[in-house]
Amino acid sequence: MLKTVPPGRLRHCLRQAESSPQSDASIGYPAWYLRRWHFLPEGYLSRRSVAGYDACIRRVYSALAEAQVHRAIVSALRRVQTADLLEIGCGPGHGLAALRRAFPCARLTGVDLSPFMLERAEQRIPPLAARLVHADAARFPWAEGSFDGVVAAHLLGHVPLDVAAAIMREAARLLRLGGVLVVADHPWHPSFEAIGLQQVSLARAAFGFVAIRTFRRV
Repeated sequence: MLKTVPPGRLRHCLRQAESSPQSDASIGYPAWYLRRWHFLPEGYLSRRSVAGYDACIRRVYSALAEAQVHRAIVSALRRVQTADLLEIGCGPGHGLAALRRAFPCARLTGVDLSPFMLERAEQRIPPLAARLVHADAARFPWAEGSFDGVVAAHLLGHVPLDVAAAIMREAARLLRLGGVLVVADHPWHPSFEAIGLQQVSLARAAFGFVAIRTFRRV
């Protein structure tokens, strides 16, 4: 559900976001992001909305079977070495926590455009267990081939089509040769491709409500 946040409320949200310890002042918010998302009154730009997402909406995304989705993602990542892993749109950190348990020696990075999501992820992930970065997933600051594995869970189907395509291109750029991208999303959402990525598997989780697509950098 997309509705414009009232201007006064939006200014308040942006001031709140800028005050977050996780906020990077150089990061701008694209117009599509400054909306009410899924009945959340300030989208993901308030602690109140992020708390509602964490408590309820993320569970609905995974049909109350989030652990099963995490196991499927971990299984797909076992196709490659996992020294450096990135989760795009890491949200409140449940996926990162699952990756840390499965790959205790990996260098983990979680990225989100909401500093309030990163605040909650920081509370969930032990200190130094993961690097949390405030960034726009369509424009990453890292060099080509920085990661062995990239995860995008319930992200691509919830952003505009051109943004999803840009995220796929960035994921392909960031992967090392032979690395994998794991995309978890509802099967009715569009699937995306990118030059250099080859889909190697498709699985289902959460009673069929989540499709797990695995792509390899070739």
